[in-house]
Order: sequence, then C-alpha cells, then structure tokens
Amino acid sequence: MEFIAERFSGHESFVCRYGWLRKVFDAVNASPEILKKDAEATERLGIGRNMVKSLQFWGEATGVIQVARGDGKGHVAGPTGRLLFDDGGWDPFLEKPESLWLLHWWLCANANIAAWNVVFGDVSMARFEKADVVAKLTQRGAGNARALAQSTVEQHTSIFLQSYVRTNESTDDSLWCPLQDLKLVRPVPSRTGATIYDSSVASPIGLSVRVFTAALAHFFRMQSSKRKSLPMHELALAKLSPGAIFRLDEPRLYDFLQQTECLTGGAIRLIDTADTQSVVCDEQLLSSAESMFSLLDVQAHV
Repeated sequence: MEFIAERFSGHESFVCRYGWLRKVFDAVNASPEILKKDAEATERLGIGRNMVKSLQFWGEATGVIQVARGDGKGHVAGPTGRLLFDDGGWDPFLEKPESLWLLHWWLCANANIAAWNVVFGDVSMARFEKADVVAKLTQRGAGNARALAQSTVEQHTSIFLQSYVRTNESTDDSLWCPLQDLKLVRPVPSRTGATIYDSSVASPIGLSVRVFTAALAHFFRMQSSKRKSLPMHELALAKLSPGAIFRLDEPRLYDFLQQTECLTGGAIRLIDTADTQSVVCDEQLLSSAESMFSLLDVQAHV
C-alpha cells in the first residue's frame, strides 16, 4: 500500500452516509473514471458535486474503492469493497456489525486520517472533550508545510464525532453514518455541562474473529523490524494495535487470541507461561497483504 500523508480534510464536511459505499462501489465497477467526470457523477449518483468528492474520500478511506494502478485516472474496487459487495460478498447491504468493524479498522489502520489517529491510534484518549481533540489536532497540524486554519481543525473534529455519535433522531437512515452503530464513542454529560466522550473499553458487539485476526496480522506486518513475536501488552496498548483500535482490555484480547489460534490452525498462536504472555505469528502471514486478506475470506466463525 502506498504511503498517504496524514489528512485533515477531503470529506467536504460530510460524514459517510448509509448507502454511499455500495453506491460508489457499483458506480466505479460500471464506469472506472466516473468520479473524474463531474456531470456524469452527479447525475448517476444523485448527489451534488461536493458530496461526490466526499463520497470519493470515504470510498477510498474505507478501502471500498482505490485508485487504479498505472495511469491513475480511474478507480477500481478496493479490498474491503470486494469482500463486502462483490457477488457472493459478505454483506451487500452493509447490515452486519462485522462489516462495520472491518470498515472501522481500515479507517484507523490504513487511511491515515488525523482525528482517527488521535483518538483510536492509542488508548490515551479513552475519555475526552471535543476541545481535547481540537488541541491535539492543532498540535499535529503545526508541523505541516502549509498551516492549517483553525476552522479546518474544528470541522474535522466535528466530522469525526458525527461519524460515531448519533445526534440526529430522524428516522431517515440515509442521514446516519454506519459507524454510529458500533457505539464506540458515547457522549456522557458532565457536572460542568460540557459533553465528555467516552471511548473506553466496552464489549465489542459483532466484532468477529476473522476481522480481529486480519487486524492482528496487519499489525505484525506494520512493525518496522517485522517481528514474529510480540508481547501481549503491545497488542493491547501500542499505537494502532488491535487493543487500541477495537478498545479491547487484556481479558477480551486474550479471548480473541485463543480463538485466532484456532482459526489460523496455529499460524498465530498465544504463548502463555508463568514468565510471559506473547503472540507468535508465522512468517508466511507477514509476507504479503494477500495472505492477510485470505484470513478474511474464512466463512466460518470460531
């Protein structure tokens, strides 16, 4: 995967809405260059020009579509798009929690979006106010070659929160971001009247073993030294670890690791002794992204 510079914008102030991802997947399959043609895209997709740009951003950020290799003029189906929406795919209408966990993981681990990096990159932002995220994003943006406007940082923070927190009680699901169903960020009123957002450890309802396993294999692959063994505490607490992205405490992490060992036939295995708790990953799983995604093709759940 090509390196993507950390992004603070591109979503055009729109959250990813229900129906958008399947819509952009189908549009790109039918016409790979459609997103480069404003008039055709707005007519086919039934949305305005800025929404088309937002749709492209979220489609790429979730891995549903990707820029075509070669001339880069068009798009093709991305890895998560093929898994979910191809003929015989997991979830053609994006109805299963497992699919949402897959998209959440991809956004955190692969899209390099600033607010996702700040909140889900590690576990230190388990409880926060909006101002806390704004402050951290401002600090991160200070190192950019081009200075970020404060309005950009504020808007980016709002889009992140709206992606996970449902505030619109409308019955129109098209206005809701599917990630809200994960309930990973929960607003809690405080004594001061300010809203506290709670993203601490919670039961990850619907997180499947195969999504967890693919995320774990990816985390191993991203280690600079390509280490084959990692201590349990790194899987729970390290930057962009499964524990951080999925908000798993060590008992839940331990349970998933036991199931992962079964799913992979011991290619990923838990070493639990009196002296240490660590996880060993077979070198073949670290050799390519294709082997990692083969884990996601497993149909049976442990």
